[in-house]
Amino acid sequence: MEQVLFDQGSKHALSYNYDCLLFDLDDTLYPYSSGIAAHCMKHIQEYMIHQLGIEESKVPDMCYKLYKYYGTTMSGLRAIGYELDYDHFHSLVHGKLPYDHLLKPDLALRNKLLSLPIQKVIFTNADKRHTSEVLKRLELEDCFESIICFETLNPTNIDGGDEMKASNDHSGIFDILEYQPSSGVILPETPVVCKPFELAFEQAFKIAKIDPTRTLFFDDSVQNVSMGKSLGLRTVLVGKSEVVPRKAETSMSMSARHFNKSRWTLNNREPGMLGHSHKIRSSQFMPSNLPSLCPHI
Repeated sequence: MEQVLFDQGSKHALSYNYDCLLFDLDDTLYPYSSGIAAHCMKHIQEYMIHQLGIEESKVPDMCYKLYKYYGTTMSGLRAIGYELDYDHFHSLVHGKLPYDHLLKPDLALRNKLLSLPIQKVIFTNADKRHTSEVLKRLELEDCFESIICFETLNPTNIDGGDEMKASNDHSGIFDILEYQPSSGVILPETPVVCKPFELAFEQAFKIAKIDPTRTLFFDDSVQNVSMGKSLGLRTVLVGKSEVVPRKAETSMSMSARHFNKSRWTLNNREPGMLGHSHKIRSSQFMPSNLPSLCPHI
């Protein structure tokens, strides 16, 4: 489907070939300043301390390294040898979130999404219940044709009956805190299918019938955007101001947009990449930027 969108209300129509808009959920459809990320991190650390018996002083650094190498803390915990019940983990991390106090309806975003005659898909590492709660509070439940979440890409559970026993027995656990890339030691693989791993993207493309070369991908994670670019997606980096290379790319070419939520400013590629520099300012991210964003990427 060839879409024609207008540049911020001007009479000049710009055509582009996109069949799908692919959105991350957390810190993408709503701002990081909502506080959800901080609540989740607190709950994750409490889970690691109280459910897995990990020494409290080690937890912050472990969280950092697990996220860095595995995309999510859960994915990393499973990789290094911890057995855990997925549903229990999600219930403790997301189940206590005060959604009503942290998120408000975004009617401008809702109206804009519904006005665009193009497939719209959620692609998140979060669980189904959390995804539903977030979309409900934003009043975006009916704005997406499909949702790809944790349960979509992973078995609903593993045997969690021995969780407390596992938390008291750390034998066989890979020491992620001692890991150094230069050591030659190979990181253990995770059984969890999630972004930023290629398999997660490939499965998402298949499930949602997405052609990555005709899809625009919005995410707040540099790792996710980098992998998406390497697989052919056009990309929008939400909430950060930094260069995002393709996976395994070492040059500093700028091929993704950068959206700084603290200033609500969307910056185009560096001058010369498209022959000009383009900047969009708006009071909200998606409602005013979405139609004018696509033609310039």
